[in-house]
Amino acid sequence: MRKYLRFGLLVCVILVAFLSGNQNSTVFAATTNVQAIKNGEVVYYKNVFSLLYDELNEGVTLTKKVQDYSTKKWVALDSVTIVKTNTSKNIYFSKEADADQYINAYKTKKNVTLKKVELNTIKTSAQEKYDKEAPSIVLNVSTTKPTNTNVTVNVDVTDNKEVTLIKWAIGTKPANKFSNAGTILKDNSFTVSKNGTYTVYALDNDGNKRTKSITVSNIDKTAPVITLSIPESESDVTAVSKKIQVSTTDDTGVQDQKWAYGNKGVEYFVDKGSRIAPLQNANQKDKIIALKNGVYTVYAEDKLGNKAVKTITIDGISEFTEVTQTGVQCEVCRMDLYNTDPNKVYSAKAIDQEGITHYFCRIGCMYHQEDANRIAFTNKYVRDYSATAPRLNNWIAVENAVTVKFKNGETAKGIMGWNLFHFPDLPSAANYLGVSKENVVSEKLENIIEYTKTNNKGMNYQYEVDKVAQ
Repeated sequence: MRKYLRFGLLVCVILVAFLSGNQNSTVFAATTNVQAIKNGEVVYYKNVFSLLYDELNEGVTLTKKVQDYSTKKWVALDSVTIVKTNTSKNIYFSKEADADQYINAYKTKKNVTLKKVELNTIKTSAQEKYDKEAPSIVLNVSTTKPTNTNVTVNVDVTDNKEVTLIKWAIGTKPANKFSNAGTILKDNSFTVSKNGTYTVYALDNDGNKRTKSITVSNIDKTAPVITLSIPESESDVTAVSKKIQVSTTDDTGVQDQKWAYGNKGVEYFVDKGSRIAPLQNANQKDKIIALKNGVYTVYAEDKLGNKAVKTITIDGISEFTEVTQTGVQCEVCRMDLYNTDPNKVYSAKAIDQEGITHYFCRIGCMYHQEDANRIAFTNKYVRDYSATAPRLNNWIAVENAVTVKFKNGETAKGIMGWNLFHFPDLPSAANYLGVSKENVVSEKLENIIEYTKTNNKGMNYQYEVDKVAQ
């Protein structure tokens, strides 16, 4: 009686092992000729199909072995000839000649011709079953356009069975890693803050698993890189001004650059600061004209809204005096300016919101600088042409000046400002023109401003001069 009980128990154990798909017990090992190394251990399968399906389900590649029918030794699955003996059983041969001999002997004995089976055929069958039974995962992102904000990955999982678990993780991960890793998905989406590959895992109530990865590469939260320098030619300790060369780089492109006097943060430049003009020549470098010693801040913003600031300290600029100073250049056309030569005296100046004074050879250059470079001038002045040398403090606010065209035969330049002279009142202008004040025809300021927006001769001249200097 005990003999039959032991035999019945063995049959039950073997049956359970086969129904479970794979088993690493020694009892199951005695009944199968298929094994794999899984997580460092030998695992036995009821057939090659189950092994290949398990590989797909776990998302891993296992070391696969089968038992040679002739020698009973374990050999690599990829190296054998597979012979199908019935609908559910295969046998394996290390040598194809042994397989052919077995097939011939079987036909002689039972008058049945056995067939060889290609491993790829079994792999295809396993893949088809996996595609049909494992959960389907579709991933897409909230935007594929470049952005400096987080990106949402939307997840859609469907299955012919009930999906019991969905997780996500950073990186490319196989299904077997999600047993103790990953974050449980909520609301069918997750948010990522940086570029990289992300994997989603789904499990149904039959134990079928699937992973799907997506790569996010459109997040750019890196601010522009600003480099500031002073050219060696500007190292003169007695200089009246210095150029600050600005070089800004960014992967998505720079859309705005400003500067200000003093140590400023990015918040300052929301509605303040002087804009640095875009380059008009590929060989040029952006530049700022420093007219006094101290700290200067440069601000840059890229096309995605990432912002950065960089400071540089300037020293060695001598104090400017209107009477004796020479060597000043117009900020726009770079014409040399003086105070005593009526043919080269600067005829316009402006003060920006930082209190810095900018000098120009003429009113046209001043307004062109304000418009083209978006410099925030708070006060603008023109020189009183009726004043005599040394022309100290003879400035007129532009809105109060009477501006007329030059007199025939006039040889002065620089102070003319696109052929225009400026006076504090009508009598002064009339006296210069030699007419009554009723006959003075003055130029409207709004017409002068409008002209500077469309005429950039001064600016072009500046860049040509700088190009030669380089």
